[in-house]
Amino acid sequence: MPKFSHTALCSSQDPSSLIMDAHHHDHDHDHDHDHGGSCSSSHKMVFHAGVCQEILFSGWKTTTALELFGSAVAIFLAGVLYEGLKYYREALYARATSATGDSQVNITKNECGPSGNCAGTAVVKYSMLSCGHFVQTLLHILQTTASYVLMLVFMTYNVWLCLALVLGLAVGYFFFGWRKSTVVDVTEHCQ
Repeated sequence: MPKFSHTALCSSQDPSSLIMDAHHHDHDHDHDHDHGGSCSSSHKMVFHAGVCQEILFSGWKTTTALELFGSAVAIFLAGVLYEGLKYYREALYARATSATGDSQVNITKNECGPSGNCAGTAVVKYSMLSCGHFVQTLLHILQTTASYVLMLVFMTYNVWLCLALVLGLAVGYFFFGWRKSTVVDVTEHCQ
C-alpha cells in the first residue's frame, strides 16, 4: 500500500508526482527486505511455499523449515479439534433430544411433517436461561472463534499451512464425521 506523509498529502503538489513518489518508495522498501536473506514481513496475497511466515500474531513467526513444520502440525491438530468440537456440539444436542419425559423436549405435528409421523425426531425447546442453552452458547462462541481463526490461517496463503489445515479438517471429519446424524452442517460459519 502506498505510504504518504502528512506533508505530502497536504501540499499543493501535482497528484501524479505523489503517486510516482509512493511507487518509488514502495519499490525501494521491497528491496530493503530482500538483502541479507532475512525474512520479509510483508503479507503475500498469492499462494506461496515460503518458509518465512507470520501466522496470526506478530510473535508467531517462522524463519526455518522446522519452525514452519511445527506450526503446520499445530494447525493440523487445530483442524482435527475443530471437527471434534462440531461433533461434540451435535452430540450434546442429540443427547438433549433423546431425553424422555423431559419438559424441555416438545414435538409438534407441524415439526413432524404433514403425515404427523415423526420417525423418532425431536425438537429441543431450551429456555433462554437453561443450563443446556448456556453450554450451547459458550460452545457456539468457541466454534465461531475457532472457525474465523482457522480461516485467517488459511488466508496466510502459505501452501504448507493451508495443506496442514485442510488435512487436519479431513482427518477430524474422518474420526468424528461418521458419527454425525446430519451431512449438511447449518452451524458452519465459514462456507
